[in-house]
Amino acid sequence: MKTRISFGTWEAITVLVNLIFVQVLLSYPQDMAAFGGSAGWMIPVVSTLLILIYFSIIVALYKNIGSMDLLDISQKVGGKVFMVIMGFLTAGFLFFELSTGLGGFSQVLKMISLDKSPLGFVEILFLLGIICCAYFGIEAVVRINAFLLPAAIVGFLLITIGVIPQFKINNLLPILGNGYMPVVRGGLYKLSAFSSMIILFFLVPFFKSRYIKRVGYMTILISGLLLFWATLSFLLLYPYQISAENKVPVFQMAKHIEFGNFIQRIESVFVLVCSISSLLYLGVIFTFIIHIIKKTLSLKKSRPIILPVAILALTLSDKLKGMKIDLVNSRLSDLIWLVGLGLPLVILIPGALKKAGRRIEEGGGGNE
Repeated sequence: MKTRISFGTWEAITVLVNLIFVQVLLSYPQDMAAFGGSAGWMIPVVSTLLILIYFSIIVALYKNIGSMDLLDISQKVGGKVFMVIMGFLTAGFLFFELSTGLGGFSQVLKMISLDKSPLGFVEILFLLGIICCAYFGIEAVVRINAFLLPAAIVGFLLITIGVIPQFKINNLLPILGNGYMPVVRGGLYKLSAFSSMIILFFLVPFFKSRYIKRVGYMTILISGLLLFWATLSFLLLYPYQISAENKVPVFQMAKHIEFGNFIQRIESVFVLVCSISSLLYLGVIFTFIIHIIKKTLSLKKSRPIILPVAILALTLSDKLKGMKIDLVNSRLSDLIWLVGLGLPLVILIPGALKKAGRRIEEGGGGNE
């Protein structure tokens, strides 16, 4: 028997914000410094404006679709075969994102905290966490996000506010950095930071589609502000020549905070923030991969496929680490992540033209 579940816009927003915010903990500010020099702080502004335009198109398309996810729309547009193709493409994209994220966050956590532990051990810790997330299901993962993400963001803000006394305005000169073209190119490339918003189109059945505008715009604005503030504070603390070389930027910022003999080693706050946010990120991605595979193949139960998919993700993560290409920070990866913005349009445009969901009752909740 299918269980109908639903949740509010706040829960949906926290899930999506974390999927974007988590990139700050890897290398986003460092990448902005490499792209735009002293003007790197402008890149998240450009990306945010562009993604707002993109989402306004999505909102217009959804007026003729109703409260259906991408798989439901695909089936209405092209039948079962088209739905299966789109399901596997989406699951494959998220699976690649999961595998690269698993390797990236494991390396960061090993570097900053578990330096004496084998990398495989750290990966297995994350793997156990995401298996638990998938086992408990979408509703539990979403509600845990709503509870823990505010604490992670507060921790991040405490770190960036703590280094304000060491900010140097001269670090932002020259104002245009390497010129306006690198800023524009960086803004286009780093639209990839918002690629995980593809999850939004699988959250729609769990809240009424008339709230998609509120969820989407609030997610973009909050995430854009966090990306902007992370990059700006990093560039104000370090000259861009040094910023582009600093790995795990927010951790490096935390090492600068010291208040007498009473408050030291603030970087431990970053370890906590990174652990919470990255586990929530990986857990959400993995849980929705399982959800998509189950729905695509019309499986009665999803739990039997959780362990095999988790092992495949770990295997792919290990294979990717052996490659010379940096699949977390390279421009090639930025282009791959843009698939997450293109896939919804491929499905939504024909869905809107066919008015696929006009007869579907609004906001009935989702099946898990």
